[in-house]
Amino acid sequence: MAGGAAQTGGRRVVLAGGGTGGHVYPALAMADALAALGHSVTYMGDAARLEGRVVPARGLPFVPLKAPQFPRAGLVAKLRFGLELLGAIWRARAALVAAQAEVVVGVGGYISAPPVLAAWTLGLPTAVHEANVTPGLANRLCARVADLVLLTYAETAARLPGAAPREVVGCPVNPKVLEGQAAAARARYGLRGDRPVVVVVGGSLGAATLNALGLALLRLRRSQTSPPFDLVLVTGPTYEAATRAEAGVVEEGVAIVGYEDRMADTYAAAAVVVCRAGSSTLAELCAVGLPSVLVPSPNVTDNHQEGNARGLERAGAARVVLEKGMVADQVAAEVGALVADLDALGRMGQAAKGLARLDTAAEVGRLVDGLLRR
Repeated sequence: MAGGAAQTGGRRVVLAGGGTGGHVYPALAMADALAALGHSVTYMGDAARLEGRVVPARGLPFVPLKAPQFPRAGLVAKLRFGLELLGAIWRARAALVAAQAEVVVGVGGYISAPPVLAAWTLGLPTAVHEANVTPGLANRLCARVADLVLLTYAETAARLPGAAPREVVGCPVNPKVLEGQAAAARARYGLRGDRPVVVVVGGSLGAATLNALGLALLRLRRSQTSPPFDLVLVTGPTYEAATRAEAGVVEEGVAIVGYEDRMADTYAAAAVVVCRAGSSTLAELCAVGLPSVLVPSPNVTDNHQEGNARGLERAGAARVVLEKGMVADQVAAEVGALVADLDALGRMGQAAKGLARLDTAAEVGRLVDGLLRR
């Protein structure tokens, strides 16, 4: 059980959702906070996606569920979706009864909708957490029936339907992100201690655009007589082989890895992080006070990642580069110039730290605990 065994008197909480790290890792931080309050936690999600791998590895009971994704076009496809959603709600309802669930918390992603809606049909209290500025389709649906809506950003409140109370809590972060060891990361990656480290990461699934930018940084580094920075490129498992092949034999001071499950150490070693702008990633960067160059994914609902990124940019914590029309070598040169500007990095890091909310998971735990005690 994440966060330790449930204490006597605890209640049974189901967390539902996933698909990406932006949903799964905040949910795991919530699970720890709820377990610390004495509740037992079960996770419901898609066994074939990220949660199916990382949740059981954390020792958290996992209930697999299949659910349809909403089609963007086509009347027949939408009618089929409606029928499949009803089937998923029925299966989720049976799973909740079997788990003796007492409250359900949806964390976003299409897989979260059936358990939350099933809980509503059973008369169980429900909450949803929206990580992004622009809410996803599942949370827009579930907010209509939820008893509590938890938000990362205040401006999201007006974008969700329903009459449930809104609470702005931030995006839950595992406090262990603060315990990273730079020396451990440098040793693992074979990096020297006298050069700043640029970390490029495309999220838990990876991103071709970020990998292209990482390779551009590698070319920039190789063009210098004395390398100005070290480079860590986290490609995502799908892209690792192709990225390694394009990079060729990597020299000392460069590491290419498919997936990194010790990001706290990686953050501790980093001078700047180049990444997407999912809310979970941004919350971690703020928690550790890291400057960033953000390339929001354009392939998300209502372009919500750009909304997330612009908030950090306005605060002076990040620089935003839009993917459309991006020239990788040009952006790499800008990142290289930023890494050489220690004053700018310091200001950006302080601005990021000023946005941090380290008590979010505990606050979510207290609010859900309140639902259980009504």
